[in-house]
Amino acid sequence: MDFIARYWVDYLVGLGVGVAISAVSMAMSIIIGTFTALGRRGSSAAVRLAAGAYVALFRAVPPLLMLYFVYFGLPVWAQQTEIPFVADLFEPLNNRIVAAMVAIALTSGAYSTEIIRAGIEAVSEEQVEAAKSIGMSGRMTFVRVVAPQAFRVAFPPLGNEYVYLLKGTSLVSVIGVVELMRTAQLAAGTTFQHLLAYSMAGAYYIAFVAFLQFTLGLLEKRFPGRQRGTRTAGKPLARG
Repeated sequence: MDFIARYWVDYLVGLGVGVAISAVSMAMSIIIGTFTALGRRGSSAAVRLAAGAYVALFRAVPPLLMLYFVYFGLPVWAQQTEIPFVADLFEPLNNRIVAAMVAIALTSGAYSTEIIRAGIEAVSEEQVEAAKSIGMSGRMTFVRVVAPQAFRVAFPPLGNEYVYLLKGTSLVSVIGVVELMRTAQLAAGTTFQHLLAYSMAGAYYIAFVAFLQFTLGLLEKRFPGRQRGTRTAGKPLARG
């Protein structure tokens, strides 16, 4: 009880840091995934090739390696180029939290791309053609017809992806970010109560993920059901 009384606030702060990193990373991941998914379905062969290469590359690179690459590799390389613009561009990556967000978002963006692409492809071509037949532009068709239905299909696997990101923030402790896992490591090193320190971290993860899954389930139930004519384009790629 003394250990819990001493560290529960520190653990809560660490969890908050992890939640903030994962939330920003997930927002960036969805933005990356949306544009890349549209690129994969675009008319330009070069854009489709680039988008496909991004997905293949960042699904293959381990998240821990990406953290090292973004935090340790890119800023040093930028300084070595001796090009002021390049050095200034990558300067923010010297910040541990910024580097963690970018690295996580780049990796997650590859999975979000496939999730969002599957959602878009779940909308039947008949609906798209009907929208165009009444004078909607391609952009309006996407915004008013495709995107709402695609988001409904993509929301559950995107929610799973966020849960995965939240758990994955434990990796950022290796670059010195004091989130929940790093807090547990510091507490264990100070008190030598390793089992209790890491068990308490696990309890925080379990409690918050359970709350998150419950909240995501409620949000999903509030969405309207699929409209008639929506087809399934295969199971969206998700992790968890």
